[in-house]
Amino acid sequence: MRVKVFLLLILARDNNVFMQSFQKNIAIMSLTERERIILEFAGKGLSDYKIARKINTDPPSVTRSRKNAQKKLEEAKMDLEWAQQIGMTV
Repeated sequence: MRVKVFLLLILARDNNVFMQSFQKNIAIMSLTERERIILEFAGKGLSDYKIARKINTDPPSVTRSRKNAQKKLEEAKMDLEWAQQIGMTV
C-alpha cells in the first residue's frame, strides 16, 4: 500500500489529485460488513467459536475474517502514520 501511495504522490502534481487517489485506496481497504460484525463481537470478548454460532458460520471462517480485518486496520494505520510523516493532513 505504501508503494502505491508513494507512486501517487510522485505522479500527482497538485494536492487535490493526490488526496482523491489516497482516499480511493483507503476505500479499497475498507472492512467488509462481516469483518465489522466479527470485530464488534470480538471486542465484546466473544471467542471465534461463539461468534461463528451467532452468525451461522464455521469458526475457521471467523478466524480468517478477523485476521483479515486486523491486517487491514494495521495497514491503514501505517499508511496514515506515513502520510502524517510526509506532511499530509488526512
